[in-house]
Amino acid sequence: MRTPQNEALGTVDDLVISPETGKIAYLVIARGGIFGIGEKYVPVPWDDFKVTPKANLLVLNATRATMDAAPQVSHDQSMTTEQFKLEGSKVDTYWTTHISEKSSN
Repeated sequence: MRTPQNEALGTVDDLVISPETGKIAYLVIARGGIFGIGEKYVPVPWDDFKVTPKANLLVLNATRATMDAAPQVSHDQSMTTEQFKLEGSKVDTYWTTHISEKSSN
């Protein structure tokens, strides 16, 4: 995953499916660490991503500092529907106020 300026922001580690819609709600981005040790996991709303023309690269119009300050989740964290709503609300609020440009995926 990259910024529009081609800076690496992390790699897609997982995806989160909405229990209400059955569609992709978030991509979990792994950041930092070495060989999975010390990585931080940042959920980012799927709709905030753009895909490059050849569909081989995800682009997020955010900075490294924005990613560093974003809400995090535990690796392989599972949630009830109520926990999903609560955590999803926090994540959505953060990204709504910090994303540089909303994607139209």
